[in-house]
Amino acid sequence: MKFINRRKLTLALIILPTSAHAHSYKHGTIAIGHAWALPVQYGDGQLFFPMVNNGKERDELVAARSSVCTLIELRRNNRYDDPPLPSMILEPGKPVAMRPTGRHLRLVGLSGPLVLGNRFSLVLDFLNAGEMEIEAYVEAMSGD
Repeated sequence: MKFINRRKLTLALIILPTSAHAHSYKHGTIAIGHAWALPVQYGDGQLFFPMVNNGKERDELVAARSSVCTLIELRRNNRYDDPPLPSMILEPGKPVAMRPTGRHLRLVGLSGPLVLGNRFSLVLDFLNAGEMEIEAYVEAMSGD
């Protein structure tokens, strides 16, 4: 796994283009980097992406949904005995990273396997910024 320099991540997310492109998104003050999910044949999936709040007020990722699963949980780690998070806090200017052994979105009740090379859409719901649709790529490791 690559080490990500926090300053470089912040800079990269701050200068994202204002319209959505294949690997990055911006909605209001929220910037999202490349979204990717690990391949899985059955069970639950895991989804990852970096995000930052470029505004002056705190925001929160409070929910997510996708047609590829019945439920998306916000998770602090990959342990099943920890309860889901009520939200992921986005303090102004502080990037939030996700990784397989740490913070991520758990895709519960997959409707089918997540196959390498496939893509799927999901909607992220932020407390202040509102809804944002992004696309995730199924990859063995992040492609960014």
